[in-house]
Amino acid sequence: MGDLTRDQLVTEICDIVGKSVSGLGTSGTLLSTRVGTYYLNWSQRRIARYYSFHELDVITTTPVTAADTKTYTFSTLGLTRPKDIHSIILVDSANSRRLKRWSYKKFDKRIPDPTTYSTGRPSIYIRYGNQIELFRIPDAVYSMTIRYPQFPTPFTTGSQTSDFENKDELLITAGVMETYLALEEYTDAAVWYQRTLGMLKDAVMSDSNDVDWEPDGEPFNSDQNVDIGQPWISPAGSPEDPLYGYPD
Repeated sequence: MGDLTRDQLVTEICDIVGKSVSGLGTSGTLLSTRVGTYYLNWSQRRIARYYSFHELDVITTTPVTAADTKTYTFSTLGLTRPKDIHSIILVDSANSRRLKRWSYKKFDKRIPDPTTYSTGRPSIYIRYGNQIELFRIPDAVYSMTIRYPQFPTPFTTGSQTSDFENKDELLITAGVMETYLALEEYTDAAVWYQRTLGMLKDAVMSDSNDVDWEPDGEPFNSDQNVDIGQPWISPAGSPEDPLYGYPD
């Protein structure tokens, strides 16, 4: 959790932009109200979109599947303010397994109609929008352990602190940038954008020493015959060759 409350963050942001907490914004409303209600929350989301910091990583385990049902919304899965999904483990007393994530293009190409297969224990999931599809289609109720990054909790009260840890100065910097943008002070906004970007990169560097990266390559398939012509004889090749029709 952050150290400064929302009201403390708002006071600091207003001070930096040269406004008192009772100063007015361009709309004629209190600038401090705009900062606390909008600009700070926009800053939080901007930071979360840039990188998934550890303090916003969550694990949840719930019995969510149903027999003969392949599609589950994020709310059905019990996810709160999800940004994405890191991994899903199917929890089964017989044999738990980590599900493989496929892109929907790959899945639709290889398995255009999952209902033509028998139901069973899922081994694959696809994210499409704010829902996932499982394959095979579950044949029973299974629990799933889901690791996922969250978007931060929006500020709603003056005593509330941020979900981010050790990033109050980053929130203030981003909040100043958003405030200058709202005030249409674009020269100052450009300066604070660069400061925000620099602080974001510093925060990511301190958080990314243990990135869980696992390459997943496709096997080489020697059965695919590609006609590339004989460019050492003629670059014209064959009609399938991109140089076909060009003079030697």
